Amino acid sequence: MRKGLILLWLSFLGASSLQASGFNLYEFGGRGSAMGGAMVARAWDGSTIFYNPAGLAFLQGTQFYGGTTLIFPNTRFVGAFPIYDSQVHKTKYAYFTPIGAYFSHKFTEKLGAGIGVTNPFGLGVEWHDSFSGRTVSRNSQLQSFYISPVVAYQITPNLSIGGGPDFVLTKVTLEKSVTMFDVPEAWKGYEIGEVALTGTSKLALGFTASAMYRTEKLGLGFLYRHSIHNEFNDGDADFTLYDELSVPNLAALIPQNTLRDQKANTAIDFPNFLSTGVYYKFTKKFGVEADYMWFNWSVFKEIKLDFVEDMLDQTITENYGDSWQFRLGAHYEVTDALSLRAGYVYDKTPQPVDSVSPLLPDNTRNDFTFGFGYNFGALQLDLGYMLVDFGERSTVENGVGKNRDGFNGAYNSRADLIYGSVGINF
Repeated sequence: MRKGLILLWLSFLGASSLQASGFNLYEFGGRGSAMGGAMVARAWDGSTIFYNPAGLAFLQGTQFYGGTTLIFPNTRFVGAFPIYDSQVHKTKYAYFTPIGAYFSHKFTEKLGAGIGVTNPFGLGVEWHDSFSGRTVSRNSQLQSFYISPVVAYQITPNLSIGGGPDFVLTKVTLEKSVTMFDVPEAWKGYEIGEVALTGTSKLALGFTASAMYRTEKLGLGFLYRHSIHNEFNDGDADFTLYDELSVPNLAALIPQNTLRDQKANTAIDFPNFLSTGVYYKFTKKFGVEADYMWFNWSVFKEIKLDFVEDMLDQTITENYGDSWQFRLGAHYEVTDALSLRAGYVYDKTPQPVDSVSPLLPDNTRNDFTFGFGYNFGALQLDLGYMLVDFGERSTVENGVGKNRDGFNGAYNSRADLIYGSVGINF
């Protein structure tokens, strides 16, 4: 029983760390989001600091561009066999607000620089207290903060290069119920308490390098963003055991002081990725961009966990795969001031079926976007909406449950995103 109790705790911590880092965000500008994030081949505003820093060499003057995205996720779960009951379980109502804020300046005819603040990796999945999978995960939250100073240089009138360092901090919160029975399906065990893990990483360092080629009608872009190694040292693992339990000799079943509040160390790696794209302006009013992105998620083979209590130390195997995205965006200039935009994204999940769980029930996604922008002169306003359709993903294949915790069923998810940005030319 002792081993079962410990391994359940470890599987929760390991899986949640990895799956949280598997959630990549790309909505960091009102214009770019409305065009499906297809922005690597053309510089329109300060958000090029995120999408392709080389584009700064083609911007003029001093500019501020910033905004946020309201993300409203929703997930439903139904047990496969069924689990506990046939009830449809839903995540709690929640919203998240990743930001994208940029400041840029053109110093000379060829040299531009700027700084951006974004949250490109994040996760938020919280279930109700009565959720049947609360012993696997009840609440998981992750948020990264990227501070990115960049420089761009125009090599020729049509070609520029750019890049700079990425300074990264990541915060994580993970909560679940704790069970004690040593059974293959650990979530079936007797609940004896709750556990919460919180932590903030050390300052991590990465970098971004990019290039852009543009003519009046054609745009080509390339970006490489390096992986980030986030180290969580002295994170807080807080255990709360229930006061009234009907289990005989409970104290004898739990290793002495094992489930006490203590420190824990681990690491989370964000993958490196490549982005390349082509833009073409078919008419004076209409243009289209298509981008391809590749993410090196296969670096996530395992996570090593180190606790004050050595008997809790564990290595968790995950085996994510590489993934890719296709992004398509278009714009139509109705007038000199009003622009209409739309886009589509195909986003292949890196998550294997045995990792699909209440922590992050991911699936290959289809995103549909639209929006508009209005130019008031020195002021630019960009608004839009995105529907993220995850569809349904089951952890049962050919009648066999694949989830490593034995918690099998079908997840159906979607997210609604509303985004807005304001740009100011000084």
